[in-house]
Amino acid sequence: MNSGVPWKLGIGSWVLILAVTAGCGKKGPPLPPIVRVPAAVSQLTARRVGDDVILNLALPAQNVDQSTPVNLARVDVYGYTGRTAPPAPRFTEVAQLVGKIDSVPGAPPPGTTVRDALTSDKLVEGPALTRTAVSTAKNAIPSKDDTHTPLKRFYMAVAFSERGRAGPPSSVVEVALTPLPDSPPDVRATYNEEAVTVSWEPSGGLLGFLFDRAGLPSTSPIDDGPPAAAAGTLPSGPTRYNVYREVDPQPDSAAGAAGGENTAPEKTTNGTEAAPPNRMLLTPAPLESFRFMDPLQADGRRQCYLVSAVRGRNETAVEGHPSTSACVTTIDVFPPAPPTGVSPIAAEGAISLVWEANSERDLQGYFVWRGEEGSETLTKITDTVVKETRYTDQNVKSGVRYVYAVTAVDSRTPQPNVSAESERVEITAR
Repeated sequence: MNSGVPWKLGIGSWVLILAVTAGCGKKGPPLPPIVRVPAAVSQLTARRVGDDVILNLALPAQNVDQSTPVNLARVDVYGYTGRTAPPAPRFTEVAQLVGKIDSVPGAPPPGTTVRDALTSDKLVEGPALTRTAVSTAKNAIPSKDDTHTPLKRFYMAVAFSERGRAGPPSSVVEVALTPLPDSPPDVRATYNEEAVTVSWEPSGGLLGFLFDRAGLPSTSPIDDGPPAAAAGTLPSGPTRYNVYREVDPQPDSAAGAAGGENTAPEKTTNGTEAAPPNRMLLTPAPLESFRFMDPLQADGRRQCYLVSAVRGRNETAVEGHPSTSACVTTIDVFPPAPPTGVSPIAAEGAISLVWEANSERDLQGYFVWRGEEGSETLTKITDTVVKETRYTDQNVKSGVRYVYAVTAVDSRTPQPNVSAESERVEITAR
C-alpha cells in the first residue's frame, strides 16, 4: 500500500462528489436576461445667458456595467425652479422636461447642447414634493427656512435604454435666477490693416464702473467665500465682458445662394429658437477691459460685434443680454509697406537686385520697376508677381545707367493692393 496516496474519503467529500455528478448534464432553471441600461450622463454644465440657460452634456458611451456598445435610445433633461434642489430620486416628480436628445446609430457624439428658454413660468418656484412619510426620530433635523434664499434653476439629465429603462441620473447643476447686468452701451467697431477694434462703455455707466472698482469688504479667515447674492441682487462683481461676432455668409455658400440670410432660425433639442448659427464667442474668458481686438479678415463681408456683461464667477456667473450690434464691412484697402534694403549688383550683361522680405500676412509678392538715369517715371519690367526677394534683369545695355525700384503686392482679389515704391537705386550696366 502506498502510504503517500489517501485511500479513504470522508462522508462529506462523497456527498459533494455525488451532488456534482448528479448535476452534470441536467438543465437548471432559466437565468433572467441581462438587462443593460446606459450609464449616467457626465459633464453636465449650465450657463445662464440672458433669458436662456445653455446646458452642455456628454452622452454616455457605455452601460452601467461598463459594457459596450451603449444601449442608448435618448436622454431627457429636466429643469426645476426652487430654492433648494429636490432629491435626485424624486427630481422628475416636480421638474419640467426641457430637452430630449435622441440617440443616433454609431458612436455617441462627444457632447451636445440644450437651450432652456426662461419663460415666465420658469421664473417662479415650482411645485413642492409631497411628503411620503413623517420622520419621528429624536435626532431629526428641522427643515431649514429658506424663504429668503434666492431662486435657482436646477437641472438633471437621465439616459434611457431602447426598452425605455432609465439609467442612473446625472449630478444636479444649478444657475442663479438673479437680475441680469445691463448691456454695455455705445459699442463701436473700427478696423485697420491689422485688426478690428471693438470698444464699449461700462455696464451701468460711470456709477456702475465706480461701484465695481470700489473693492469688496474684507472677509474673515473662517468664511467660506463671498456671500451668496440675496434675492433681487446681482452676483458680486466686478463686471466682465464677453464679445461675440456675427459674419455674413460667403456669397457662394448655400445660405448666400438662397438669398444671403437664414430665413428659419436653428432649433435646439427642445424646439426653441437657438442663437443665430453664425454668432461666435470670441473671448475664451470674460474680459475686465473695455476693448477687444479681432484679427482682420478683410474678405468684403459685413462683420457685426456684440458685447454682453457678466457678473459672478464659475457656477454663480450670470451673463446679460447682448448689446446692440456694431458692424463694419472689412474691405482690404491697405497696401503693403514699401520693400526696404534694395541692393543692385552688376554682372556681365545683367543686373541683379536683392531686398528685405515684407512681413504682411496677405503678401503675394513683388513687382520690379526700371528706368534710365534721369527718368521721373519707372516702367514695370515683371509681367508676373515675383515670389522671392531677388530678381535678375538680363535686358540691359552695357554702359547705360539704370534706376530700379521694387513694390510689394498683396493677395486681395480681384484687384490687389500695391505698395509705394521702395527707395530708388541706380547702377551702370557692364
